[in-house]
Amino acid sequence: MPAKHKIIFLPLLVIISCFLLNACQQDQEATPEPEPTVNLALDSITTTKKHIVMFEEILITAHARGENLQYFWETNHGSMLSQDSITVRYWGCYSCVGMNTIQCTVSNEFGSISDTIMVQVDQWK
Repeated sequence: MPAKHKIIFLPLLVIISCFLLNACQQDQEATPEPEPTVNLALDSITTTKKHIVMFEEILITAHARGENLQYFWETNHGSMLSQDSITVRYWGCYSCVGMNTIQCTVSNEFGSISDTIMVQVDQWK
């Protein structure tokens, strides 16, 4: 390659490289990755009471943020019926006397997150 062509080719190569690098950076800046808390968060689990007697019913609600949320509830003792996906009706029987753990797992396309709440179940007074 003659020296004259090398002098023109090298600056042209540098200009094209800078242009491509700048274009790639603009694409990345145009679509920032949202924070995980914007996509999925389980802020709290609340209950109408944390201390109940056997067969007393309470409502337990998950307070979550995100889109297309799915709720999964489980407990180590006691029974639950779903009011809707974010709220369950809970009660404990004879074998549930003591501290009981209720867990809610919320998930969507960004992952899943869990939290628990404790409820004390006592015998009849």
